[in-house]
Amino acid sequence: MNQFKLIAISLIATVITGCQIISPIFVDYNGVRMDVAQWINHQQLLTMQQKRSLAQLSKAQQKLYRIEQIPEDQKLAIAKQNQIALHCAYLNLTENKINQLQVMVFGQDKKDAILEKYNQEFPHIKLATTAIQCE
Repeated sequence: MNQFKLIAISLIATVITGCQIISPIFVDYNGVRMDVAQWINHQQLLTMQQKRSLAQLSKAQQKLYRIEQIPEDQKLAIAKQNQIALHCAYLNLTENKINQLQVMVFGQDKKDAILEKYNQEFPHIKLATTAIQCE
C-alpha cells in the first residue's frame, strides 16, 4: 500500500511539474519592458487576469517615462490609453500592487514627478464603459 502511495505522489508531482514547464503563456508581454515583464511574471500570487492588467498598465505607463518629450498631438491618445489601463487595473488589483508596478516602470525617484506632470498637463477625459476594453 505504501508503494502505491509513493508511486501516486511521484506521478502527481511529475504531472504538476510538467504542466508548469509546458504551460502556455497567457499574458501578452509585447510592448512591456523586459525587466517589468519579468517582475510581473514572478508575481506568484497573482492570477493570469491580474498579470494581464499589470501588463496593460505597464504598456500605457511606459509611454510616460519621457513625459517631457511627448508631443501635444499625442497627449489625448496617451491619456485615453492610460485611463483605460488604470480602470482595468483597479478592477483587478490593489492600489499597492499598482503602486509597485509604477515604481518598477518609473523608478522610485521619478514616479511622483512623472505622475504629477501627467495630471497637470494631460487631458482629463471621461470614457464610456463601452469604450473600455481590458486585456
